[in-house]
Amino acid sequence: MFSRVLISSLITLVLFSCSNEDSGQAQTTFESSDKYTEGVHYEVIDNPTTVRDPSKVEVIEVFWFGCNHCYALEPYLARWKKEMPAGVSFSKSPATWNEMLKTHARMYYTAKALGIEQQFIPAAFNTMQNERRMLTGNTELEYFFMGFDIEREKYKSVNKSFGVSNAVDQADKRMKQWEITGVPVIIVNGKYRVGASRAVGTDGLFDVVNFLIEKEKKYSPSN
Repeated sequence: MFSRVLISSLITLVLFSCSNEDSGQAQTTFESSDKYTEGVHYEVIDNPTTVRDPSKVEVIEVFWFGCNHCYALEPYLARWKKEMPAGVSFSKSPATWNEMLKTHARMYYTAKALGIEQQFIPAAFNTMQNERRMLTGNTELEYFFMGFDIEREKYKSVNKSFGVSNAVDQADKRMKQWEITGVPVIIVNGKYRVGASRAVGTDGLFDVVNFLIEKEKKYSPSN
């Protein structure tokens, strides 16, 4: 097992984000009297979105199964979710830059609608990242879902349903409103973008997220 120090060092060198242009953007670090600084450790979204439940702080990860950085973030995310602060809701939102990503977004929401999200996420990541199968063909996807005991006709019905189509459309609208140019990125309460960078590093990403959660809790109706 790699040490946290070694992992953090490797990530600082090679792991930032996947983008629609397949390039990451590094930020220059500098000393600040604040623990976390806007424009360095996180960004304020110009057009914030409303949250579904104002009594909770909403945390959303924008991701893509085909992004190796998103895959590498999964164990960090799993660890954070086990220790997630009270009064927080978490969900994933797939990236939708092009038709291939929209196919994968539809795939994700189909799995979610079928109630197999928890098993599906690691399997989809493994298939695309390690087996190098991109899961874009209709027949390929039908057989992939059959591996979760989902009959072909059931998969096709849910995949083409209004609910799944609407979920993909909403994910696309969120991405545009949040001005997402790279993944993975964490959105806190529809107001803040947080991504791995030289200033943050993947190992410290969720420290920044927790900082913003506490910041938002001050404005929660329950407080």
